[in-house]
Formats: sequence, C-alpha cells, structure tokens
Amino acid sequence: LVQLRLLSSLGFPDPSPAGAALRRHRGSQWEALVELQRLKLRPFRLRHQQGAEPGLDFNQPDQQALLRQILASLPVASWGRALLVAGLGRELGLGRLPAP
Repeated sequence: LVQLRLLSSLGFPDPSPAGAALRRHRGSQWEALVELQRLKLRPFRLRHQQGAEPGLDFNQPDQQALLRQILASLPVASWGRALLVAGLGRELGLGRLPAP
C-alpha cells in the first residue's frame, strides 16, 4: 500500500499497472518505477528511434516536454538530473540542438 502511494505520487496513479510492476519486481519500488517510466516513454522512444523527433530545443516554453525528451534521448537517470541538463542548456544558451 505504501509502495502504491509512492508510485502514485511519482505520476503513476493507476494502481493496476503499478501493482503489477511491483509484483513483477518483488516489491522493489525503484525497479517498478523504472519499468513504468519505460512504458510511459515507449511511444516517444519509438518515434525518436525512427528519426521522427526533432532535436533538443532548450528555448521551448514547455519545460515538461523538454525534460521528458531529455530523459528519453540522453543517458540521464532521473527527473532531477534532466532538470539540471535543461537548466544548464538554457543558461549556456544552447538553443536548438540536432537529435542526440
């Protein structure tokens, strides 16, 4: 129950897939979270691998979209690190970069 609340607070409010992921990973919250994030990012990653996604645009107004794109396309392990990458990219004035 505590594990489901934690996953819900991290953006996975539906208890069915969250519970199934927890069972598959024997109660490991971290492994369940990684699986749920992969499933959520799967459509984006497929588009990205097919070359349909644009490069990173550090000037775009939608920071949430930029963070999701960083998480899906760069070897960044967490939302906080993606936020750091986005902040540094904006601070350095990187603008629009080609797809990684």
